[in-house]
Formats: sequence, C-alpha cells, structure tokens
Amino acid sequence: MKRFLGLLIGALLFYSCNDGELNLKNFNFDTTAPIVDCDVNNGLFFKISTNEALVLQTPISSFINEATPVDQPRKLIINSTNRVIYRAFNGNVPSSYFCSTLPLSSPVVTDERIASEGIDGVSGIIEITTTQITNPTTQAVTGYNHFVVFKNITFANSTNSVIYEEYIFGNYTTAL
Repeated sequence: MKRFLGLLIGALLFYSCNDGELNLKNFNFDTTAPIVDCDVNNGLFFKISTNEALVLQTPISSFINEATPVDQPRKLIINSTNRVIYRAFNGNVPSSYFCSTLPLSSPVVTDERIASEGIDGVSGIIEITTTQITNPTTQAVTGYNHFVVFKNITFANSTNSVIYEEYIFGNYTTAL
C-alpha cells in the first residue's frame, strides 16, 4: 500500500509539474523562404505560414545597403521601435493583411505574442548580417542580402511565454 501511495504521489507531482513555458504549435516558419515586405514602406517585414505570421516592425533604415564585416552583424535592441510579433489567426492570412491602409477585419487575431527580453532579463537582439549580391557575369553589385536572426528573445502573452536563445528569421533582399 505504501509503495502504491508513493507511486501515486510521484505520478501526480510529475504530471502537475509545469515549467511555465508553452511550446507554440507549429512555430516554425520556413527559414529558406524570403522575408516579405509591402510596396508601401510601413516598416513591416513578415513571414506567413497559413494562419500564423511572424512580424518584424522596424524602420527600413535598419537594412543598410553596406556589407557587414565577418562575424560583426548590425545589432538592434528589441524595444518600442524594433518589435517582433507572433500572431495566430482564425483563418488563412494573406499578405494584404499587413499591407492594407485600413486594417482588415478578417481573419481575426486569436493569439498575439510581443517579443521582449529573453533569458535573465537580458535584452532581446535583432542581428542583421548584410552581404552583397553580385551579377555572376559582370561581378557588378545588384543588391544586398540581409540575414536576420533574433537572439535571446521571449514571445509572451498574458498567460504563457516561449523563449528562444536564437531564432533564424531569414533573408531579406534589397536592390540598389
């Protein structure tokens, strides 16, 4: 009887133990797909996966057309100017959702998580590594590729959070 009671208590403790983190279902945006922006410069850069979106809100000036030195990316602190937002919707979300002047009424946002500092209260960072894109025939520079990585970032809402030490957002290209 004591053994059974001990196993029951142990099982209940194990089952009810929660570290407070929530693993978001399918929070895995294709790192090979390019980062999309709008023709209007509204400072929104995003990736969409059916009914989810990961959005970087930052001034277009964050993407400087100048190659960064090796292992020295540009670093932006996540704050009110440089925001990262995860949204889940109740239906498929089109690119026009982020590009329209008047916000669309559908699909409806069902979950929103604003990124902030990550582990131990250290500020979350957006790292941008910029390289030249050259024409293979003429070797002329035709544009720039900006590789974006989020470091030490926490996506949270009022009840749960998920922490990433590093999350690859992907590539954003700019022309000359």
